[in-house]
Amino acid sequence: MSQDLESNNIEKIKIKEVKTNGLTHVKAKSDYEDISVNDNIDNDEIHTKLTEFQFFFVFLGLCFAMFMAALDQTVVTTAIPKIVIDLNSVDKIVWIGTAYLLTATSFQPVYGKLADIFGRKITFLIAMLLFELGSILCGVSSTMIMLIISRSVAGLGGGGIFGMVLIILADIVSVKDRGKYQGIIGAVFIIASIISPVIGGLFTDNNNLGWRWAFYINVPIGFVSIICILFFFKSSRTTDSLYEKFKRIDWLGSILITCSIMGFLIPLSWGGVTYPWNSPIIISLLIVGVLLLALFIYVEGYVVAEPLAPGRLFKDRSIVACYSVNFCLGMIFFSVIYFLPLYFEIVNEDSATMAGVKLLPYIAGSVITVLLTGLIVSNTTIISYKLICIFGGILTAVGIGLISLFNINSTMGEIVGYLLISGLGAGAVIQTVFLAGQASVKYEDVAAVTSLITFFRTIGAVFGLGIVAAVFASGFSSQIKAAKSVPDLLKIYHQLPEFLKEPTKRQLVSSISLSFKTGIAFGLLLVVSAVFIKDEKKTKATDKLLAVFSRDKKSNVEEVIVE
Repeated sequence: MSQDLESNNIEKIKIKEVKTNGLTHVKAKSDYEDISVNDNIDNDEIHTKLTEFQFFFVFLGLCFAMFMAALDQTVVTTAIPKIVIDLNSVDKIVWIGTAYLLTATSFQPVYGKLADIFGRKITFLIAMLLFELGSILCGVSSTMIMLIISRSVAGLGGGGIFGMVLIILADIVSVKDRGKYQGIIGAVFIIASIISPVIGGLFTDNNNLGWRWAFYINVPIGFVSIICILFFFKSSRTTDSLYEKFKRIDWLGSILITCSIMGFLIPLSWGGVTYPWNSPIIISLLIVGVLLLALFIYVEGYVVAEPLAPGRLFKDRSIVACYSVNFCLGMIFFSVIYFLPLYFEIVNEDSATMAGVKLLPYIAGSVITVLLTGLIVSNTTIISYKLICIFGGILTAVGIGLISLFNINSTMGEIVGYLLISGLGAGAVIQTVFLAGQASVKYEDVAAVTSLITFFRTIGAVFGLGIVAAVFASGFSSQIKAAKSVPDLLKIYHQLPEFLKEPTKRQLVSSISLSFKTGIAFGLLLVVSAVFIKDEKKTKATDKLLAVFSRDKKSNVEEVIVE
């Protein structure tokens, strides 16, 4: 300390964060005297220290991993028609996506605990190797059953990659700088998620490559990531034996959450396609999912010693708000990138590639704000995570509302403007919510909370797509009700007689518009949820100063204002 604090007797202090030399200056109300503390924040907040050379390659490896995992989410969508023809199996088409989602979503919460038990490096590499193996098996599949099983294997690894990338990043970057780097990771995620259908279409339409390269492309990308992490990331190791580590795994919780998620995902995938929504099997599976979820919550709270989802991570208002924000964002983000290309393919009869290109304004808006908000949270304490999420939520709700106004006469100016607004909103939230969640917990909970926030985004995507698809299908005419997937629907539409095409086009566009209107409710819920995120943003030095004042018997601090 630069001076003795025992002489201070003030009612209010204003704490203004100053970046230079790692010092925090405190202005007292009475005399504006400066009290400085060397916070040494960079060293205190970095749990795995790397050289600049090591950091470059580790961060590069994380970017490649995120790009690959995000690419795989939707790259197969434009390849499905060719896959069905080559493997001669239409009835199992829905399982190409469902098989991956089942394993990926079920194991997302598990990876956070595995990272704490076995270490970040080995857990990440296992996830990558499983994903690579699954991708290779998908590429060589000769039957639909083999492809479905291979997608399940890829999902086992893919479910851990998203969370592990952010968990490792939290270890190697200080809280102060984390926003900048997570902004770049967020931009990679957005770009890969939206261009993946275009890449899948290019591979599928190329006779020299074909749909199998939609899976093979993961191999070289993943190889670069594995090499970077294997040789340049130095993860801390625990002293427990392998047997002791396996004993610490929450086996019961893992089984319950996996079965519960299956109880939700299978009926959401079958509903309206394989079985009617009101069929006994759909209702029964949903009930089983709810019951198993309730049992999982009980087991995590009262039975196991080291739970996957510690109860304290559901008692904090701010953390629960982060879960809700990411759940809503997952609903909206994936509904846009799945269903908007359908609008372009129907109204303008664009190819899948061109439909993907028309999503560029959405990409541009998202990338701008994900990078900008990353810089903001890293360079100022004035604008909080809460304000950014509220701002992004408002733009997202307005943007999806404007997108729901699209019709067969919408101009390119309207399309570009509305997509840009929605993209700006999504980009502002997509990484900020992770920063808010990580800042709300102690280091030992960073892995768990990161995995859970990732999990809620995926669950939101599944529920959102299920709801939007149900609303969309509710307006189908008898001519297209037989469609089992979007590619199947487009095929039936293009085969209709000319006198039926125009009324069917109007009907489909009206259904798409109605389905996007459900996104407005999700956007409003996102804003409401963001309001409950804590509005406090302090550095480590601020905490040190407040601790000094609280211990000082002679000081009388009644209010602290963080500027």
